[in-house]
Amino acid sequence: MTQDMQFAVGVIGVGNMGSALVRGIIDQGTESAKSVIICDLDQGRVDLLCDDLGVVDGGNAVHVASSSDLVILAAKPQNLTALLDEISSSISANQTIMSIVAGVTTESIEERLGGSPSVIRVMPNLPALVGEGISVFCGGSHAAELDFERVKAVLGAVGVCFKGPEELMDPVTALSGTGPAYVFHTMEAMIQSGVEMGMPSEMAEQLVLQTVLGAAILAMESDLDPTALREAVTSRGGTTDAAISHLEKNHYTRLVVEAILAAMDRSRDLGR
Repeated sequence: MTQDMQFAVGVIGVGNMGSALVRGIIDQGTESAKSVIICDLDQGRVDLLCDDLGVVDGGNAVHVASSSDLVILAAKPQNLTALLDEISSSISANQTIMSIVAGVTTESIEERLGGSPSVIRVMPNLPALVGEGISVFCGGSHAAELDFERVKAVLGAVGVCFKGPEELMDPVTALSGTGPAYVFHTMEAMIQSGVEMGMPSEMAEQLVLQTVLGAAILAMESDLDPTALREAVTSRGGTTDAAISHLEKNHYTRLVVEAILAAMDRSRDLGR
């Protein structure tokens, strides 16, 4: 979307993801600060972003919704129904409704708002905070090309995005939406092992953080897939082989897969 096609963006809920989107929009020049209006139940979060970025304090969800071309719903799942009821009379057909609420379908949002709202469901992830997120989006029954362009302009400010079928949005939530937490959990365990081997915690943390970063960059830039990369550094009878064999003996892969499937099931539960 070009600079002469700017549009007003309203963000309802500026927790981790909502605030990441706001910061990305401003940092990348997607919109001017005065074109971004926000609100949250926690006024302190709103004040911080307004002071830091110069965005507009919308005061409440109804005002934010009625003032925006793109309305981003970043509320908690348990609060969404009440929020949709609150703003439904303020939504018109020429607005785009972008929901980043886990598990909630475009159809359920359309039904709750009434009329023919243009709804796009998005699953971003936490690295959006540093401009390295990945987001998948899908459109509801009334979404048009302009709606997708608005959403891509915002998501492109915080990382990579692409369109996918809605039936895969719960798996996306489990794999990439929740995925950073799996990586952090693994990093915690690696740091703990360093400490148990006698390292200062700061040294262990530095080793782990750079190892994970380097491995991710290598995996993205290499012609080899992750399996081939792992096999390339696993010499029979060596240290890597000892570690991988222990993981395989304890069904590590199955455990990770089942954990992600549990996250998918929970995402589906949230949408019911």
